[in-house]
Amino acid sequence: MKQNIINFSLFQLGWFVCILGAAHNYVYEAIFIALGLIIFHLKVTHKKGADVRLFIYAVLIGSVFDGFLQFQQYILYNNPGWPYPLPPLWILIMWGIFAMTLNHSLKWMQGRIVISILFGLIGGPLAYLAGEKLGAITILSTSSLYILALGWAIITPLLMGLTKKPC
Repeated sequence: MKQNIINFSLFQLGWFVCILGAAHNYVYEAIFIALGLIIFHLKVTHKKGADVRLFIYAVLIGSVFDGFLQFQQYILYNNPGWPYPLPPLWILIMWGIFAMTLNHSLKWMQGRIVISILFGLIGGPLAYLAGEKLGAITILSTSSLYILALGWAIITPLLMGLTKKPC
């Protein structure tokens, strides 16, 4: 239980670091800190292989999903100097940080497909809305929220299913 609280707290810290770093043009400092949190997590976890695998899956899925969002002009990410249309590195690091929760603080969702769909359907768009309120992104249309909800409703149970794959 204590480890899950630490895991969730590290996720929240990483999320805020990346969002506020992007919002205030401290992107590379935020990436450095967030990578430090991931490295710390990997030093203390007993599921290193599974967590690294999930990190890779999440970053790959996130690069496609957030790349699509940006390319279709649903979302504009604050990251001056980053080569459009690739999603910025800070958002990909956030996918990795999210992946680090799947075998730990979010483990309770494993095998609960309806719960994980609802979690993604609601939590995904809320995270992007919070990112917009803090100045890291701009949501460019109301349809963006529907795309976010649908995408996260698919991606969350997909990633939860990948937690069961052997290393």
